[in-house]
Amino acid sequence: MTGVQVKRVISHPMIWEKLLSPFRQVDKRQLQHEIDTYRLFLLTSYNRLGASGDEELAKEVQALADSKPFATRQAEVQSNVQQQISVISQMLDGALLKSGKISEPVVKPRPSGLSFAVGHATVEDPREKTVETNALSRADVSEKFYDHFGYTLETRKSEINHVEAGEGLFLRGKAEPGTVVSFYPGVIYTPSQYRYMPGYPRVDRGNPYLISRYDGLILDGKSWGRGGDQREWWEGGNSREFDPLEVSSGSSEGGDGRQEMLESVTGAQKLNIPVEGALLERRNPLAFGHFANHPPKDEKPNVMICPYSVSVSDELVRPYIPNVILRLKEEQMERRGLLWIKEGQSEEDDERASQARHEIRTLVLVATRPLENEELLLNYRLSAFIRRPPWYFPVDEEEDRRRWE
Repeated sequence: MTGVQVKRVISHPMIWEKLLSPFRQVDKRQLQHEIDTYRLFLLTSYNRLGASGDEELAKEVQALADSKPFATRQAEVQSNVQQQISVISQMLDGALLKSGKISEPVVKPRPSGLSFAVGHATVEDPREKTVETNALSRADVSEKFYDHFGYTLETRKSEINHVEAGEGLFLRGKAEPGTVVSFYPGVIYTPSQYRYMPGYPRVDRGNPYLISRYDGLILDGKSWGRGGDQREWWEGGNSREFDPLEVSSGSSEGGDGRQEMLESVTGAQKLNIPVEGALLERRNPLAFGHFANHPPKDEKPNVMICPYSVSVSDELVRPYIPNVILRLKEEQMERRGLLWIKEGQSEEDDERASQARHEIRTLVLVATRPLENEELLLNYRLSAFIRRPPWYFPVDEEEDRRRWE
């Protein structure tokens, strides 16, 4: 399917009028969530059925989308994305694993305190898990990925003419609409864990690598940096590539004194609780979503975020999902306006929290049109209710408002 055909289907006013009509009374934030899911259903379904399809295929997919309820569209988007990521993982396994297939991690037993006394018992330390991989650099893996899929990612100086644009994320090669082109890496925080984020409550100070999902989860990509050159046990340690802004304790901005006061008032917690580490492939050639810039004035985004969840027990996919979670019980929170409020915990909530501990809820970037050798641009959708930076030009002001109302 051509870029013109895709754009015509996902932006036609009659489609959105039809989609919005049954939901005039629902909250606008949920409405925008459903609009985004509709778009993702169209894009990922086109990709699954063959991105080079004709106009008839486009009509069939649109009719299919119109006939399905929101929850079903959501589930099928997840299935479409899972299918792509499984193929990506199989390719990377073939390139990286010495056996060419999934191998059981080698666990080196670590002596327990009791073993020193009685001379035999040992306990397994998950941080000692290793998998033998080929001695390939990040650049080597990226080239192999390009040879197989026809595209890969690079980071370099952004082409956006703004001093704060910094580095940008570029796709080298070609990718069709609906293609998963990047993962958003880093540590994942649920609403009840915000107070554990570095610098809370001013978490964005010196950290432009934060992004949120509709369910309130925040991904902090700063600690991932550019990855690494091996498969290793990763616990979200800060990357030395991104040094936080220096704040003088005696500055006119308030310095550490103001920060300490804010921490005491808001209940901020020092993160001395370890995250739920995992054996991750740090050479993942797609783990660069945190480098994507917001489009400049009069330009449109060419990728959009897509929620994605995977089981921590998925041995094929898990090493290539560049995220970790906190080793803390997730508490039930309800969104009230711009705030998340703690609610009473029911048995159902406890069961849901337990299930959440067994999955990684993250984000991927999906192409919204055919891409070829260009910078990836992501609509940041910054809230219209706060002061936005001078470089931010809304792609769609109404969507920004719906996203945060």
